[in-house]
Amino acid sequence: MGQYMRYRQIESLEEFLDQVDRSLMAEDRRVELSYPDSGISPWNADDIGRANEKTLSELSGAANVYAIFTAPKNSEEFSLRYVGKTTKKLARQRIRNHLIKKHERTGAKLKEVEEHIKAGGKLAISWVEIEPESLRNYIEEELIRRYPDANWNRENA
Repeated sequence: MGQYMRYRQIESLEEFLDQVDRSLMAEDRRVELSYPDSGISPWNADDIGRANEKTLSELSGAANVYAIFTAPKNSEEFSLRYVGKTTKKLARQRIRNHLIKKHERTGAKLKEVEEHIKAGGKLAISWVEIEPESLRNYIEEELIRRYPDANWNRENA
């Protein structure tokens, strides 16, 4: 027989969610990725990886909640497309799967990224490091709910 249990300090958790939200969505925290012509058609993960090595190194071990933004061709107006989570330990590889080279077993968004970049669009990413790391699940779920227009999240598709 189950017992109903209610967390009584939800306000502090929601405050933390608001802080994460502000940081993750802040325009000045977004890093635009580089997709050199040599890496776009055909898609060349090695060239794209080299062009973004600095960003990949920065987020390695320091990102467990992240957001992907896109801007259409000839525009600087970025829109949130995806909110994701990972462990800090796997951050570099997980984000690389989304943006550069996908392992077939992942639910990465590389197909959407490729289509967007090949159409002349731009892509940016921001990330935060959540402690305790287990809170990343709650944060991701709540942010996906807050941003129903983030249509690369299957919950919002």
